[in-house]
Amino acid sequence: MWILILFICSVPVSGALWTDKQVTGIVGRAITINCHYDRRHQENMKYWCHGWSFGCSYLVRTDDPGGRRGRISITDNKTGGIFIVTMEDLNLEDAGWYSCGIACPDFADDAKIPVWLQISYEPVSVPVFRISSPTNAPCFESSLSISCESVQGSLPIQYTWYEKTLSEDSKISDTNKLDLHCQSFKQQHHQYYCTASNNQGEKSSEMVNVSVISRSGQNCTYVTKISSIDPNLLWARRKVTGVLGRAITMDCHYDKLYQSDVKYWSRLCSILVKSNDQHGRRGRISITDNKTQGIFVVIMEDLQPGDAGWYSCGVEQSGLGSMFFVELQITYEPVSVPVLRFSSPPHVSCSGGSVSISCESVQGSLPIQYTWYEKTPSEDSKISDTNKLDLHCQSFKQQHHQYYCTASNNQGEKPSEMVNVLVINTTGKNCGYSIQVESIGFIEPG
Repeated sequence: MWILILFICSVPVSGALWTDKQVTGIVGRAITINCHYDRRHQENMKYWCHGWSFGCSYLVRTDDPGGRRGRISITDNKTGGIFIVTMEDLNLEDAGWYSCGIACPDFADDAKIPVWLQISYEPVSVPVFRISSPTNAPCFESSLSISCESVQGSLPIQYTWYEKTLSEDSKISDTNKLDLHCQSFKQQHHQYYCTASNNQGEKSSEMVNVSVISRSGQNCTYVTKISSIDPNLLWARRKVTGVLGRAITMDCHYDKLYQSDVKYWSRLCSILVKSNDQHGRRGRISITDNKTQGIFVVIMEDLQPGDAGWYSCGVEQSGLGSMFFVELQITYEPVSVPVLRFSSPPHVSCSGGSVSISCESVQGSLPIQYTWYEKTPSEDSKISDTNKLDLHCQSFKQQHHQYYCTASNNQGEKPSEMVNVLVINTTGKNCGYSIQVESIGFIEPG
């Protein structure tokens, strides 16, 4: 019995406890060591010690308050069968042998496995940007802070911000933070970048492009974009033209990189609609994201003169996201020749039967005024100031009748084709009639 228990806890280290034999940490950074163990030891105390022999010295234990001693912490994930050791603010003196350990208080030795920790210097990585304000804002009216950070590289790292100019790049700050506000913009366009350096070298960030799109006294609205954003990742028609009163559809194409991101349609600093809005709609604007085709479709209805201006297709991401600017123009358009639509099959011949005919110009600025006329030998007679004509037996005074409609807006007027009615049967109050539209041909009576 004694031999069996000792076998479980102490002898087969490779089965009870395992981890990487060698790990490499970076000066000034933190390192995480994952120590895996057999789940039979879920309730045992775990620890991280310096050295690998029988008498290695404890650095941190799971029964320490908060699982921490100084800059070293330990966390036991009993469900996953792993305890995690984190060593922060590494220095060259931290290099050496360590051990993951599991306490076996009833036996001569604990279960331990050695780890060699190597410490090295590392060059900085290309700095990335972090934005202090909401990242879904397409543009800004107030101050904006951008921080510059190399996520890799030995610490300490020195950061410097510059403004790019035609003559010589100008140093702005010796910190990793850039504050943008209206008072700092002397021209319409500005370019900024930061550098990160340590004792292994220096790297420059991407370019931050700032464009002032409106200014009033000390107030302004500006757009901030990162120059490395590939224009092929998000694109649309640069200029679109809508017709007053009508709807317009804009297709915003995007790369599969953005498939799971929220899409939006904005005007200056105002987001008008987002793909995660309820039913993808706000007021008279809607958005639909077709992730399979990589297109999100924006529809603006009931266009008004004030809708003309600059908009943007946008994708929300960490950082400044991605935008593509679109100019919307609003025009007036003449009406098209009205088309006729029947509410029922236009071959009614039964007693008291009626047919409704609607008249519609499918093109042309709204509003459009419709008027129905009956054509007579002397003078055409106005019947209705709506787009609908109701035909029924009681309205027929002669054997032949002719009707047409007109559609008009502030760009002109156009008439429809002629509707010819032939009364073919009159018996008291009963009648049968057939309808012929001039360009379609004769329609047989029922």
